[in-house]
Amino acid sequence: MWKKYVTRRLAVQVAQMWNAAWGEAMEEVYHTSLRNTLVYRDAHKTEYYVDEAQLEEYTRDLRALLKRPSFLKRFHRDARKTLESILKDVTIALAGKLSALTNRDLLELYTMRILPQTTRFYIRMWTVFNIADLVLADEVFDRLKKIVPDASVQAEYLLSLSSPLQPNDAMSERIDLLRLAEARKSLSKKVFLTRLKKHAAAYAHIPLFDFDHEPYTIEHFQQELRAVRNPKKELAALHRQFSERKKEYRATVLAIRRDKRLGRLVAFLRENVFLRDYRDMLRQKLNLELRKLYTEIGNRIGLTVRQVALLTNDEIVSQLRSGTQFSKIEIKKRERAYLLIQKGRKIVLYSGSTALRVARKELAIEKSIRTKELKGVIGSRGVARGIAKIIFTNMDLHKVREGDVLIATMTRQDFVPAIRRAAALVTDEGSVICHAAIIAREFGIPCVLATKTATRVIKDGDRVEVNAEKGVVRVLHGEK
Repeated sequence: MWKKYVTRRLAVQVAQMWNAAWGEAMEEVYHTSLRNTLVYRDAHKTEYYVDEAQLEEYTRDLRALLKRPSFLKRFHRDARKTLESILKDVTIALAGKLSALTNRDLLELYTMRILPQTTRFYIRMWTVFNIADLVLADEVFDRLKKIVPDASVQAEYLLSLSSPLQPNDAMSERIDLLRLAEARKSLSKKVFLTRLKKHAAAYAHIPLFDFDHEPYTIEHFQQELRAVRNPKKELAALHRQFSERKKEYRATVLAIRRDKRLGRLVAFLRENVFLRDYRDMLRQKLNLELRKLYTEIGNRIGLTVRQVALLTNDEIVSQLRSGTQFSKIEIKKRERAYLLIQKGRKIVLYSGSTALRVARKELAIEKSIRTKELKGVIGSRGVARGIAKIIFTNMDLHKVREGDVLIATMTRQDFVPAIRRAAALVTDEGSVICHAAIIAREFGIPCVLATKTATRVIKDGDRVEVNAEKGVVRVLHGEK
């Protein structure tokens, strides 16, 4: 019944935001939905599951949307406009002194403004992601196969069409940091520090994929600056890379221009590549704002931001109404594990050992498996060997050293500093238009995607070979 959809670092509050967006709210906007979900978090990660039968129907609905010219024309423009509007509204709503509000006023702000707006936000944010991950790449590839007989050329065309032509937010941060590093010698200490503080303020949001994640501090950027070796050379390489990518993209478009249906899909794909990164930036900035609200809620009920994130909507409402402290015992259980099951409007939450026990029954959790070879999708060509480092969330990024092979369920923008150190990238999830594939191509490192089980099969410290010419990942037992 349950099919794993994504693995992330996710607490109860945001899980409920996702669920609200995927249900009746999404039905009203896009006439399709996923109403039954299961969210399971243990000590390492959170896994988000959906009803398998509903996912099949949902995928068919998305595929049908792609066949409508009016949808292709308006979807990204309307989604972007709505996402930007919601960020603006929430920023205004949380701009005042929240500590001056009564519990009643804070409760009204939470229930009447923030929850409805986050639901509206995640409807669009997830649809941008889902339509690309579930159907768009396959649709484009299927059309390519009809006009390009050579399989290797098909793959190259798809890589070219799905690569960003402009720097995204994380890449823009790197470019600005390199420019600061290049100018450092000509700046006084005071001016340099002022510019660094502005840089830190401008990009503090990048790690905030949820509001309980920690923003970047000036210390993070100081550390990144210390690792810069030749800023002028790196900037030139980035400029050259985007220039070459634009040439490849134009050549590919010219080669396929005779297929009008493919032309419409490619235009839609180009918009999607941009908006997937752009909506992440908007989400990160939204979460930076939401931290203000949840910090204030925590102050009133005796919890940290991370602990407030483990409460359900109803529990937050109850605590603000009663003005009492939430149970520290229950919070400790949820910090160990939680299981949130939603079927329609019915929600059940399990904590601690009970969550672990029920999850084993619901999901039939398998024991770790071992094999020497995995196959996946080529995200960026090349071959590399290195020591495997398993990364479930951004809490694990410190493990990655220069030349390691980063193995993750999926990557995000806050993984970029660690990916920059890696020799290769392997993921459980994804497609050639996902973040991991795009960032690997930007850095010129081999990448194999959609292996399904890499984070379970491979262990920290294994020596592995990533052959992204063939889409194969091997564990090198006894080999150098």
